[in-house]
Amino acid sequence: MIDNLRPLPDPSSIPLVALESMNETHREELEMVNRLGTLLTKAMEGEADEKAISAETAAWVEHTRLHFKRENELMLEYGFPAYPVHSSEHERMLALLDELHKTWLESHSVEPLVAFLFESWPEWFEMHVNTMDSITAQFINQRGGA
Repeated sequence: MIDNLRPLPDPSSIPLVALESMNETHREELEMVNRLGTLLTKAMEGEADEKAISAETAAWVEHTRLHFKRENELMLEYGFPAYPVHSSEHERMLALLDELHKTWLESHSVEPLVAFLFESWPEWFEMHVNTMDSITAQFINQRGGA
């Protein structure tokens, strides 16, 4: 399974949006994901640091929760018309992350984390940034937001 893993996105290579605050949050998230990816890769090679994986997963979930909360607040503050669609995608992803974290804490099985982090999440993140976040940031930027 480890031979088929796609590399995680480099924090310096993410698509930029029209708000630097969002870009910085995205870079932070990718740094966290890459740290977790390193831990999971080592775990798949037989060197699992369960305490570190637990801590990094919890930090990622909390960062994502705050990330989405701030974006939702900005969308409401600036009257972004597609708020319901964008915020519901935040809710959906946060529910997935919460469930994944819960599963990890109960089983300490790395496979679900590995599958999500290396297979599902990068594609979702890139699409979300390039579509919803890009449009949202442009809208807010045009209205003087930061």
